Amino acid sequence: MESEGAKRSLGEKIKRALGVEGSTAKTVLPMLAYSAEHISSAGGPYLIGLYYQAFLTYVEGLSLGEAGIVMLIKSLWDAGIDPFLGLMTDRTRSRLGRHRIYILLGAAPFGIAYFMLWNSFGISAGGRSGWIMLYYIAANIFFTGVASFITVPHTAMLPELAPDYFQRTQYISVGYIFNSTGMLPSFLLASSFLGLIKSQEFTPALRPTFFKLGLTLGAVYILPILICGLTTREKDSRDMETPKVSAAFVFEEYRSVFRNKAFAQYFLMSFLLLFGTAFFTSSKTYFLYEVADAKQHLNLLITLAGFAEMLAFPVNFALTKKFGKQKMAWFTAPFLLVSLGLGFVIGKQTGRGWLGIPWMTAALYAQEMLFPFGGSGINFAVSNIFPDVTDVDELLTGRRREGVIATFSAFLKTATSGVLQFLIGVILEWFGVETKKDGGAGSFLFRARAASLFGPKWGGPAAGLRFVHAFLPLVFTALSLLSLRKYTMTGEEHALIRRVIAGRHGEETDGSEITQAEQERLTEIAGQKWEAMWAGR
Repeated sequence: MESEGAKRSLGEKIKRALGVEGSTAKTVLPMLAYSAEHISSAGGPYLIGLYYQAFLTYVEGLSLGEAGIVMLIKSLWDAGIDPFLGLMTDRTRSRLGRHRIYILLGAAPFGIAYFMLWNSFGISAGGRSGWIMLYYIAANIFFTGVASFITVPHTAMLPELAPDYFQRTQYISVGYIFNSTGMLPSFLLASSFLGLIKSQEFTPALRPTFFKLGLTLGAVYILPILICGLTTREKDSRDMETPKVSAAFVFEEYRSVFRNKAFAQYFLMSFLLLFGTAFFTSSKTYFLYEVADAKQHLNLLITLAGFAEMLAFPVNFALTKKFGKQKMAWFTAPFLLVSLGLGFVIGKQTGRGWLGIPWMTAALYAQEMLFPFGGSGINFAVSNIFPDVTDVDELLTGRRREGVIATFSAFLKTATSGVLQFLIGVILEWFGVETKKDGGAGSFLFRARAASLFGPKWGGPAAGLRFVHAFLPLVFTALSLLSLRKYTMTGEEHALIRRVIAGRHGEETDGSEITQAEQERLTEIAGQKWEAMWAGR
């Protein structure tokens, strides 16, 4: 009896620590199983965002423009395949369910593809940028395809696993813990290869180090995906009915998603937030190297940023429970805006400040801690909103289309980030940022020094890096916060949507009629007249 009581007590402690309500067997364990995939899908791409463009330029010898082209082609490929993956998962008939089978099949290829991203098997040693570009284009196409093969069905599965409004917040919360669980070991493992307290400078001499890092991480990331695929449970979909596919059907399927006002709002705020975050993150290494002259701090800063994001989780969860999914983002937003403002003043690490620490060094560490803590609020809000959008879509269409909608989430995370990395390369080359030690950073892209247009006071590499690392992130994150204000769905309104859908499917409800006021509110949320919705016809 004592043993069983101790187990129950331990289970309750875990649930309290995670902020989870419900039984351990029916609530906690399924959340842990589903969220295991986040260790790989968050840890791997986050390191890519931090290091990859600098790896291609400083280590592998591509110019900024050439590295940008690699990422652009990867993005175009991803934009082409994601819609088909979304349709495929929505139409999959399998004993394992519509989504889980793809997670299982994609685990090993994910690890192999990740390893291939970080070495060219001797091609870069030849110094021919054309061949280096072709290899990394192929490697990125392979990795992007495999990553989407996993993340689209994984994202699409959440609304089915967690149908209730706050239950989804709990899943997202546990997912955030696993995001950090994936990011921090990735940081620490990368730091063990590249140096934690004093980071090694990115040069071609680091190619063997990145080979080992890619091989190690690729092997590590296979296991969490397998755990998710093997332990998550999903309904048998072999008896599911699906519409006949045609080119017109596919076009209409994706066009109709944007008729959903709630989805359009989610897409806009996600799009703006991704721009702000990607500009800041992808330019971090260049900013430390060329403006702050603090390259030795790189990995320690990244590791501290991971801890700051973990510290933000309990704050965001508590604020969401008290104030709802949207309002909580405004409590951490000031920290985000202050961190971006610091990017305008940080410079070379000279002069002594408080306790002998250089002021610029203190400002650099403050920025790196404040950005993930402040940005976690709006990230948490946007992630929580996504599953609810699928229910509004069902209100309009009468069908579950998680795969189609998840396609856009995957597109935002992968395709758009590649386009942004291309833009960063073009902008920095335009401002004259050099990445090759011989000064040959030029590419066949258009390149002109900003100083020739704006004068020497405003032009040059430092101005370009402040523009990319501070000004653009500040603009886009501010716009994302403003767009979040327009999304107003509450938990009570989500419960109404679920009740209406259940009633239309012939399931038992509380028996109450939909009032005129409720119809008007649903019209406001969905952006279509009640009579035009599937639920209202």
